Amino acid sequence: MSDVFFKPAESIGADETQIDQITALFPKISPVQEGDIVAVKIHPGEYGNTTHIHPILVKTVVDLVKEAGGIPFVTDTTVLYKGRRFNAADLICTAASNGFSHAGMGAPFICADGLHGDDSIVVRINGTKLDEITVASAIAKADSMIMLSHCKGHPASGFGGTVKNLGMGCLDKAGKTLVHKPGVPDIDPEKCTGCSKCISECLWGALYMEGDTARVNTELCKGDLSCANSCRYGAIVPPEGFTDEMQARLGEAALGPVKALGGKIGYINWIFNLTPGCDCFNFSAPTFAGDIGILASKDPVAIDVASIDLINRRMKHDHVGQLTSVWNVDPVIHVEYAAKIGAGSLQYSLR
Repeated sequence: MSDVFFKPAESIGADETQIDQITALFPKISPVQEGDIVAVKIHPGEYGNTTHIHPILVKTVVDLVKEAGGIPFVTDTTVLYKGRRFNAADLICTAASNGFSHAGMGAPFICADGLHGDDSIVVRINGTKLDEITVASAIAKADSMIMLSHCKGHPASGFGGTVKNLGMGCLDKAGKTLVHKPGVPDIDPEKCTGCSKCISECLWGALYMEGDTARVNTELCKGDLSCANSCRYGAIVPPEGFTDEMQARLGEAALGPVKALGGKIGYINWIFNLTPGCDCFNFSAPTFAGDIGILASKDPVAIDVASIDLINRRMKHDHVGQLTSVWNVDPVIHVEYAAKIGAGSLQYSLR
C-alpha cells in the first residue's frame, strides 16, 4: 500500500494557497538530491487550451527543486497529430504562448524528444503487450523527475493523469505510435463523401483518395485518430474495442520512464478544471465536476487510483454520473495494466 497525500480544494484561502499546498506536499514525495538535473514534466496545453495547469504552480515546483539542490528544466514531448506541438520549435513556442517560458518559471523549457520527436532511449519493459518502449531522451537521461499532471477526461483512456503522462507524455513519436497502433481506422464507403478533408489532417500521408473514397494506408497510419475527429460524416471508423487495447499498452508503457529513472520520480496530480477533453484539445469545454484538490505521491498508480476515486465521489455528490460515463470508456484499465507490469500499487492510503 502506498501513501497518497491530499490537500483539498475546500481548504484553499488566503492562508493556504495552491502554492502553499504544493510547498507542503513537495518534501513528502521529492526524490531530488544535491546536484541532480531534474526534469519537471508538464503538459503545457495546445494553443487555445485555457484549463491546463497554471505556470505559477510550475514555477513553485521549479523553485522547490532549486531549494533542494537540483538543477531544473521544464519539459514535454512532441505529438503525432496536426497542431502547434508537432515539432520542438512549435512546442516551445506554444508553451511560451501559454505562459511556460524561462522568464516566467525560472527554468528553461526543453523538448524532451528532440527537434523531430525521434530522440529517445529504448527501455525494455517485458510487458504482455510491449516488450520495449522508447522514452524521450531528455527525460530518460535526467537524474530525477517531478511530474505535474492535470487530471481530466480523455476520449481514448477515459481519464488522463499520472499514468497517461508517463505512458504517453514521456515517449517519443515511435513510442507514442506503439501505444496508439490499435487505433488504425477503417473507412465506411457509404458515409464517405469524397470531400478529402481528412487527407490534409494526416501528417503521415496515411490517407489517400481512391476514386471518390478515402482509404487508409495501414503501414503509415499512427493510430492517433485525429482524422476521425476531422470527419463530420463519421466515415472514419475506429476499430471495435480499440480503447481497451490502447489502454493496455498505455499502462505498460508507463513503466518505461519509471525504469529509466530508477524510480526517482515524485508525482503531483492537480484536480481542478475537470474538463472532458485532454489539454491536447485546442479549446477547453465546460467542466463536468467541481474542483477537488492536489494529490502527491511517490507511486504513479496509487495517485491515479486515489484521483479517480475522489473524482467519482465528487461526481456522485454532484449527481453527474461517474467518470466512466464522460466518454463511455472505463478509465481504470490503463492504471490496472500499469500495476500489473510493476509500475506501482493499486492500494493506497490517503493522508
